[in-house]
Amino acid sequence: MHLAMKVLMISLLLGTLSFSGTQFDLNVGKRKAIIYAPDKRNNPALVISMHGIGIPASMNQGMMKYEPLADTGNFVVAYPEAENLSWDLSTDKDLNFILAIIDSMSNRYQIDRNRVYASGFSMGAMMSWYLSCNLPDKIAAIVPGDAYPLSGQTGCSEVRHVPVLQLYGTADSYYGKFLSDFLPSQITRYGCSTTSTRIKPFPVDVDGRNAAQLAQPSQSYKDDWGPCNKDGLSSGISMITIVGMVHDWATPGKANANDDPNYKGKPFDVNGTWEAWNWMKTHSLNGDAPVVTVPAHRDTVFNGGFDQGSKGWTLNTWGSTAQGSVVNGEYKIDITALGTGNASIQLVQNGIILQQGKSYEVKFDAYASASRTLEANVEQNVSPWTSYLTALQNFDLTTTKKTYSYTFTMTNATDSNGRVSFNAGASTTGLVLDNISIKEVATPVAIHVQAMKANGAMRWSNGVLYLAGIESGKLQIIDSRGRTRVVEIVGSQARTGLLPMGVYQVRVMGKNPTKNLGFVIGH
Repeated sequence: MHLAMKVLMISLLLGTLSFSGTQFDLNVGKRKAIIYAPDKRNNPALVISMHGIGIPASMNQGMMKYEPLADTGNFVVAYPEAENLSWDLSTDKDLNFILAIIDSMSNRYQIDRNRVYASGFSMGAMMSWYLSCNLPDKIAAIVPGDAYPLSGQTGCSEVRHVPVLQLYGTADSYYGKFLSDFLPSQITRYGCSTTSTRIKPFPVDVDGRNAAQLAQPSQSYKDDWGPCNKDGLSSGISMITIVGMVHDWATPGKANANDDPNYKGKPFDVNGTWEAWNWMKTHSLNGDAPVVTVPAHRDTVFNGGFDQGSKGWTLNTWGSTAQGSVVNGEYKIDITALGTGNASIQLVQNGIILQQGKSYEVKFDAYASASRTLEANVEQNVSPWTSYLTALQNFDLTTTKKTYSYTFTMTNATDSNGRVSFNAGASTTGLVLDNISIKEVATPVAIHVQAMKANGAMRWSNGVLYLAGIESGKLQIIDSRGRTRVVEIVGSQARTGLLPMGVYQVRVMGKNPTKNLGFVIGH
């Protein structure tokens, strides 16, 4: 289709969000799009998320929640708003509007124009299909949700067949018509197999789901009709069927509104936004290999060995001056000025799901240019940054590369966006980190504790070491492998957290340190 492009006046109204990025209104003539751009980006992709009929762009933004994924996935999000909140599916008007947004994001953020994606709910899904029909050389892939062009899709440009991931709820009133009328026509147009490959149940992994979703078996499934090939054009059609969902978008934390008592009130078993992005990012106009991005809401550390540079990691400096770089596959922190406290210099990675009641081991290699301490934490990724440890972990680094580790039990509510942190603001001495990991371990259980006495009785129970006669101070704990950590003594109690079975030595630090005391955690 030939597009007679109009000259569109574009202006920017800046603002900020509570995420790690900037939000603003992009004015295109008398129309607008809400834009969210992460602070840390490099030749980012662009996701265009389109609303349903009568739904403002701001409401669509709250429904889709792409921002946390954009922060780690290196993409900009545009939430355009249609005139009278209804998309034009018959002329060039809204095509020109979308093209103007793409051009503006290219000029402002140097987006990768080979990775522009469209997604939408209801009439926004229809608009996604309309873009794929008319702008196949501009849109790399589409994810429509719970709708399709009701009058069919004709007169499309056949220079490229845009890959599609359709989301649909089985309780949507048009679900059956999509299967019987529209889907077969696209399977024929794309040259796909008429028989799909099905994954059921789906998802099979965490896939960005929260604890409530993970607590129930998935009823949903995914079909793939690809690979498709027609007249030399290769593509694919996939579909996630969300069992029991009415005309809606599958959002974590939202209860299914279906009247069927088998599903009503239960959380959706699919995170639609997570599935949309993690499928879209594997597609590009130039057919290159999938772009490596940080998976959101995972149960492991991403790029802990720094084989992909610093991707997935952020160095925060609060009133301090420090530089981070990857040298020979290790993360090096050079510090020139300190701020206030250890957390003034932080190497962090968020997006880690931590489930209540489970225990985890954090392990890493580290060394420094001279002896110094390093503080480690696992915490909430937003204010007030609540620590999930009973006490912050402190490690004595030397000039020799060593492996350090600690364990903890997640007693707080499940967090699908927790983070590991390494706080280096105690010294200007440079340090190096490598091979960072977190994994689930069996929750340790102390069957009995044997303790020797020195300056009073000592007793350990449920993560607390009781020290009679010692009101306050710092307690150094050393395990059988020589690994050490320091915890505070408050009111004759040192909160060590649950410890694995083993032999430990402890000593009270200060001007008059005690001799080493010993205790055993075992069967």
